[in-house]
Amino acid sequence: MPLLKSMHLAKFVAEMVSSFTLSLAVLKTFDWNDPRQLTPKKIIYLQMLFESIFFEYCDKVVWNIFTRVAITPELETLRDCMELFIKEHVLKSSKNMDKKFKLVRKALGNVEGVLM
Repeated sequence: MPLLKSMHLAKFVAEMVSSFTLSLAVLKTFDWNDPRQLTPKKIIYLQMLFESIFFEYCDKVVWNIFTRVAITPELETLRDCMELFIKEHVLKSSKNMDKKFKLVRKALGNVEGVLM
C-alpha cells in the first residue's frame, strides 16, 4: 500500500477508535511477535496510527481509548505488545510524547475500567 493511503487509513482508524466506534482490540489479530509480519510498512502504519491518537486527541479521549483494552483480561498480551511497540517504535521517532505514553501506561493498567 502506498504511504499516503496508509497514512489516510491510520487517521481513519484513529478517528473510529477515538469515537468509540472501533476498539484497539481489532489489533489483537496482528501477530506482534512475528518478525515476518512486522514489516517496515506495518511498523510505519502502526506508528502513524498511535501518533494520530496521541497528537490529535486530548488526554481524556486517549485515556478512554486505552482503558477499553485494559478492562478485558483476554487482551493482556495485546496490551503488553502495544506498550512495547509504542516504547520501541513510536517514542523513539517522536521525543515529545513522553507525557502521553505515561498516560497510556496508566490507562493500560486501569483494569477497573475507570473512565475520565
